[in-house]
Order: sequence, then C-alpha cells, then structure tokens
Amino acid sequence: MKQLFAPITLVTLIIFVSCAKKTGPANSSAAEAPKPKATSYTTDVLPLLQARCTPCHFPSKGGNKANFETYATVSKFGAAMLERVQKNPGERGFMPMRNPKLSEAEIATIKKWVEGGLAEN
Repeated sequence: MKQLFAPITLVTLIIFVSCAKKTGPANSSAAEAPKPKATSYTTDVLPLLQARCTPCHFPSKGGNKANFETYATVSKFGAAMLERVQKNPGERGFMPMRNPKLSEAEIATIKKWVEGGLAEN
C-alpha cells in the first residue's frame, strides 16, 4: 500500500495543477484599460504646426524656414523641433521665434510623437 501512495499522490497533484485556473496577464485582458491612441503627424502634429508655425515653416504660405508642410519633410526635424519648443523665450534656438511658448499640452503632443517613433497616420 505504501508503494502505491507516492505515485497516486504525484498523479493527483499533476492533474490538480494542470486543471487549476490560471490567473495573471494572460487571463486579465478583459480588465485591462484600452491602450491610448498613438500620436501621429496627420491627426495630431500637423494641425498644431499649422496653428503655431505658420507662415515661417510653410512654403505655401510664404515661409522660407525648415519645411513642416509634409510628413516627409517634417519627420527629419522631430527631435530638433522638440528640443527647440522646450526652450524658454530668450534662449538661443527657442521656437516659435518671436511668439509665445507652446503650451505644455502642445509640447507634450510633439514629445509623444517623437518618442512614439514619428508615426505618420
């Protein structure tokens, strides 16, 4: 009888463990909050640039500075743009030149776009 006790206990334990309900990330997806929408050039950044960087950075409006009119041209300047809008008025390289500093929300939009990989759409 003692010889059967160990194998039966082992088999029972294996069955019990394999049938137990697992908890954790794999089964908690229903309770997770939806991921925030990624920031994109087209929907988030372009309207901001049109409002705050026109006409200087928009050749179609008469601007002659770095072109922010298309994704192909503005994506090259993402990191530099973020650096410059984070500066304070009076600091060398501050943007938008001769205009008020962007709001924290506007800066956060550019930062999220740059840190998110400069998505187009």
